[in-house]
Amino acid sequence: MHETVCESCGAVLRDDDTFCERCGALAPAPGGGAVPGSLQEKNATLAALYSFIIAGMGQVYNGHTLKGVAIFLGTLVGIVVFVVPGLLIWIFGVYDAYSSAKKMNAGTIPYKATDTSTMIGFVVAIVILVVLAFALEYSL
Repeated sequence: MHETVCESCGAVLRDDDTFCERCGALAPAPGGGAVPGSLQEKNATLAALYSFIIAGMGQVYNGHTLKGVAIFLGTLVGIVVFVVPGLLIWIFGVYDAYSSAKKMNAGTIPYKATDTSTMIGFVVAIVILVVLAFALEYSL
């Protein structure tokens, strides 16, 4: 039996590993070459655009739903409490969405598939929050 090791850190890999569990590097394919292009690439520009339009949406596109929710809430609270922190969190979200997509494409972090239903749910939840906020504002 041939033992496969991570080219980045030297950890022993299982036959079915796609990424190294220790460092997250892309594991070599069973034939010895790179992992075949069966994984779709993320569009880093689209991820950044999503986060530019709706804070945290680029993270949801990248498969990091909890991070997206945290960035959205951080931006919202930051803008409500004091504008500058909210803007800084929003700018970080745009940068993070772009760089995470690039890292997934390079294989330095594990690829996460885009879940369209999660993206739709994220947008619907935000729309509901906005409608409720306006309803509360105008009912007072």
